[in-house]
Amino acid sequence: MKTLLSLLLSLFIGAPTQGAEKDAPPIKDGKAVKLACVGDSITGGFGVTKGMSWPDQIAKMLGSTYEVGNFGLGGTYLLAYQRTDYYQNAIRFNPDVVVIMLGTNDVRPLAWKNSKPNFVANYLAMIKQLSELPSKPRVFICYPPTITEPDGSEDNILELIPLMDEVAKRTKVGIIDIHGAFKGKGELIPDKIHPNDVGQTLIAATVYKALTGNAPTAP
Repeated sequence: MKTLLSLLLSLFIGAPTQGAEKDAPPIKDGKAVKLACVGDSITGGFGVTKGMSWPDQIAKMLGSTYEVGNFGLGGTYLLAYQRTDYYQNAIRFNPDVVVIMLGTNDVRPLAWKNSKPNFVANYLAMIKQLSELPSKPRVFICYPPTITEPDGSEDNILELIPLMDEVAKRTKVGIIDIHGAFKGKGELIPDKIHPNDVGQTLIAATVYKALTGNAPTAP
């Protein structure tokens, strides 16, 4: 497993993006930077080893300069999530950075017909509320991972991505391409929906690079 993790992280090693910092941002005003991880069961760590969810792993990658909060709630949709205590806890966390990975449940065949028409409006409402927090957080939205189940969900993700692009264009938030990171890596999603431990490492490494401009160091 260690060898596989090292090989996976090595995929991210390369020149940092132009203008990116060499390391994670420093402690802010004497306090750790607060990172809120918002999402569904994938963020919550469904089916993975304890301590191997992507929020757990990115907390280790970022180190003591960050305080990471995992607000992932299984089985939730974008609109439904905004009505939960998990979201209210994320708001009360008053984060400096928010990474949102919702949409996997929205694109399921029984849900997409109802989710699609209002998806942009619901996402805009969430980002507006986050932008009004006292901490004025940087917000990133993630394309959801690939769904390898042959039920049409993956086709719906391809319809979802342009909607997320529209959200990003209108709000100037960042986009993290988790979907692209899993291209050709279906073996990391054994139940066809939830990434395994190594898949969670891939998510953490992709988010880390988006936040810092650098690849994480292999353990």
